[in-house]
Amino acid sequence: MKFSSVALTAFWTGAALAGPHSHGLRARRFKGPGWLGEIDFSGRPEQTPAPHANPRPIAHSQAQFENSDNYQLNENWAGAVQVAAPASATYSYVAATFTLPTVTPTAAPSSEIQAASLWVGIDGATSPDAIWQAGVDIYIQNGKPSFAGWYEWYPASSVDIDLEFNFGDVVFASVESTSNRDGVAIIENLTTGQNVTATASAPAATATLTGTNAEWILEDLAVDGNGLSLVNFGEATFTGCVARADGQEVGLDGSSLYEVQDDSSKTVQAVPSIVSGSELKVTYL
Repeated sequence: MKFSSVALTAFWTGAALAGPHSHGLRARRFKGPGWLGEIDFSGRPEQTPAPHANPRPIAHSQAQFENSDNYQLNENWAGAVQVAAPASATYSYVAATFTLPTVTPTAAPSSEIQAASLWVGIDGATSPDAIWQAGVDIYIQNGKPSFAGWYEWYPASSVDIDLEFNFGDVVFASVESTSNRDGVAIIENLTTGQNVTATASAPAATATLTGTNAEWILEDLAVDGNGLSLVNFGEATFTGCVARADGQEVGLDGSSLYEVQDDSSKTVQAVPSIVSGSELKVTYL
């Protein structure tokens, strides 16, 4: 059975699934790495305890992973970032194809929601006040998965799209800026043949793009022990990683690598590796 992006609503309400939710569980994404902003739990019943009210360290097979100079520690991002565009150019397009990994819950009780998000984006890493991004979230609670395709032009809230996903589905995602304040996002489930094309504009005069950064990210939707636990996703692979800057195509070569470190336990949870100039692998530890 495939789960639509509206399935997450049932986690909070226990009701039958209805139309797409506009104010369900969603993490506001970045101005820059290491800053998540605020978690929106507006769809959560008041009697439900906030996740991670008392965070507990999670045991990992390589809990004492030794950081190297090749990685930058981050609370949320694991993946690759081109932190600067080619000389005299700006990024206007970023794309990748990824397979939605089967996940394994890692913490008790099982009622705790765990999540991971796979996405591509322009800006937000070192550029000041905006990020244009699109991807797919994976959630699991009480053994039941849910998926949410979305796009977002920060600081506006993310917008869910009406596509169905399942573990193992192959997904193409891209974002393009048609100007520094307008963009087009495409998310296509290559397994089912369904796709959505969406447009967005900068939500504020200060949220225009600079085209400085290109990103391919697996995100932990939590910060400072609050929010959602990073679910054990095993291994996630991004292929066809490409960015365009004024007619030039750029891949992963020369990108900065970010690994997720849990802020509470200080253990590294997710580490990227570049397989080739267009293929990125992120591994849960």
